[in-house]
Amino acid sequence: MIYSIRLITLAAVLTTLTLMVYMAQPWGDNYAYQSLWGYAGLLALAVWANLPYLMILFLAGKASQARAIKVADIIGTLIVFSGVLLYADAAFLHPDPQGGLVFITVPFYQWLVLALWAGIHFLFRRPA
Repeated sequence: MIYSIRLITLAAVLTTLTLMVYMAQPWGDNYAYQSLWGYAGLLALAVWANLPYLMILFLAGKASQARAIKVADIIGTLIVFSGVLLYADAAFLHPDPQGGLVFITVPFYQWLVLALWAGIHFLFRRPA
């Protein structure tokens, strides 16, 4: 199960990066990318958008036999990975000039879900 989560996480990271670059369009005569600061901002946004997926690798790497943790892993992973669907929705289904803001707000909500997920890990891993 851990290897499949790692593979899905890698796919989510690559999809997020691809959609981010597609929406930013840093090529050509784009005003935002006339200096290196535009690319630095895009890099910082890419790091922020992909940090929740790295946290998934950390939490899923702590395998446990407890059924509650396994269920929390599956549910948490699905909720956090639904962020990729929100990115695709903003890029293709509802294109808007403010669509790039999804890369700021979605990771915030993903972090809230990950905090609950980490709390479940903490509660069910404590020795009795």
